[in-house]
Amino acid sequence: MFGCSQKKWWYQLYDKNLADILLENTDSLNAKKIINFLQQELGLHSGQKVLDQCCGTGRLALQLAKQHEVVGVDIVPEYIELAAKKANKHKLEIQLYCDDAFNFALPKTADVAINWWTSFGYTADDNLNLQMINRAYESLKVEGHFALDFMNVPKLYRDFQADVMTKIKRNNNCEELVLVRHSEIDFEHDILKKDWYYFIEEGERVHYQSEVKLYSPAQLMSLFEVAGFSRVRLFGDVDGQPLSLDSPRCIVVGQRL
Repeated sequence: MFGCSQKKWWYQLYDKNLADILLENTDSLNAKKIINFLQQELGLHSGQKVLDQCCGTGRLALQLAKQHEVVGVDIVPEYIELAAKKANKHKLEIQLYCDDAFNFALPKTADVAINWWTSFGYTADDNLNLQMINRAYESLKVEGHFALDFMNVPKLYRDFQADVMTKIKRNNNCEELVLVRHSEIDFEHDILKKDWYYFIEEGERVHYQSEVKLYSPAQLMSLFEVAGFSRVRLFGDVDGQPLSLDSPRCIVVGQRL
């Protein structure tokens, strides 16, 4: 079933369908909880500068922009265009760049950098994945913090689900969009492989593939330390609780000293 030969699969995966069903179809309450976590655990204060790696359509960046100076970067032009339109509609000031987060860095001006909703580990190459953490480090002021939101891999192994279905109504509830994700684990290389099947009206079907490196919490901490971060900590969710086997997420926080 799998055989994702395209080097950069994410250029295809992140389209309008994914935006509609997973990025736009979220409420602002979750974003507010994330911001509260950043304020409580990273010391983010009103007016400070935040870099949002892989900001997508701006669902978190735009919420942050209500209180903070925000820079968002994403590789998908359509997502950046949509984020800019929403920022203009709500009269929010935000800097948006269409660029590759593996390469994009600010000149050490951010107080906080974030990478949210598993926008990391997109290659099997540890050194290439490390580049994204390096860019966050380079973008931070001294004493600045970086927070990376990733899967809780031990929990994923324990509670593995091969198939997940998601449905939404779009176009004023006139069209149903169905997403079926079939997952397999390559245990030899610690890779989570997914087939993404979108079922749209009139029998249209779209198929993509993805591969994400499954880093354990200890491995993520090690990557942070290699990049130069100090005081590396683990959290299990945006409620600030310590990471455990039952935690829904693995959030890694490090500080540039």
